[in-house]
Amino acid sequence: MRKLLLGIKREQRFWLSGGLMWLIVACRSSSPPPLPSSPPPVSIPADRPAFSADSAYAHIVQQLKFGMRIPGTPAHKKTGDWLVATLQRYGARVHQQVGTYKGTPIRNIIASFGPEGGKRILLSAHWDSRPYADRESQNAQAPVPGANDGASGVAVLLELARLMAQKPLPYPVDIIFWDAEDLGREGVEDSYCLGSQYWLTAPQPYPPRAYAWGIHLDMVGGRNATFFQEGYSRKHAPFLVERLWAVADQLGYKRYFPPLPAEPIVDDPFYLSERGGIPMVNIIQRDPTGAGFFPEWHTTRDDLSVIDKATLQAVGEVLVAFLYGASPEVVVPH
Repeated sequence: MRKLLLGIKREQRFWLSGGLMWLIVACRSSSPPPLPSSPPPVSIPADRPAFSADSAYAHIVQQLKFGMRIPGTPAHKKTGDWLVATLQRYGARVHQQVGTYKGTPIRNIIASFGPEGGKRILLSAHWDSRPYADRESQNAQAPVPGANDGASGVAVLLELARLMAQKPLPYPVDIIFWDAEDLGREGVEDSYCLGSQYWLTAPQPYPPRAYAWGIHLDMVGGRNATFFQEGYSRKHAPFLVERLWAVADQLGYKRYFPPLPAEPIVDDPFYLSERGGIPMVNIIQRDPTGAGFFPEWHTTRDDLSVIDKATLQAVGEVLVAFLYGASPEVVVPH
């Protein structure tokens, strides 16, 4: 059943009213359900490893050195080879899903950590960059560097992989870097998120039912970023949303993670939850003024100058604290 303006990746407008974010979405009959009023206690282990924003930042620098990560280009291949080698160096069992979907070459990179048995946890980000800066009037056909929109989420997860190599989590975890997320055109249905859509047609090496829940990172390195509670996350994984934002509050990062609802966004987690049945939380930057995601989004200015190590540190610390205190058995009611 259609619940959104499909074909528009992340363009729905929103505004703040009385301190709450309300949503304008066509074809919806109701708002996302309210979050639980009394979430389970959040345990933050004192012996968790320390996240390094410097390390994550270095991973962004390296990705941009390869050039624009547009599927089918030499820079894209070099970046993918480096991702595979880096994950293997951190002790991951790496599987590559290579094929073609809707005429686009796809290379999804799946890195598995921990034991094989039991329910798995999915952590993901997209690793490609956009081939056209359609938010610019003068450079609309120029490629986007994608420092924040793409590289930042990958960088945070690579730093998490490094930490998991040092101090393994007690449950199985897969980091998946989705390809061909950012090729879409406005008004063209399902033209974004081709990598995750392709994976759902023939999931490898584990099916969606293998995953208890998951967290997706998109645009997690921008200056003064705010991560509101995205609509589909609230619908499919309300307890996870509540716990993650509670961890951020306990760590002193409430200004990055204000506990305010936001509109549903057609992004990789939309497909993973709606079509794959995986309860996913999408940590994605939104501008509190309603001006989109961040000022340089889908422009040639999405380069290293937009990245703030303080934001990377906030997101990384929240994830580390949550993951090392959580388990696959977190209850996610539907």
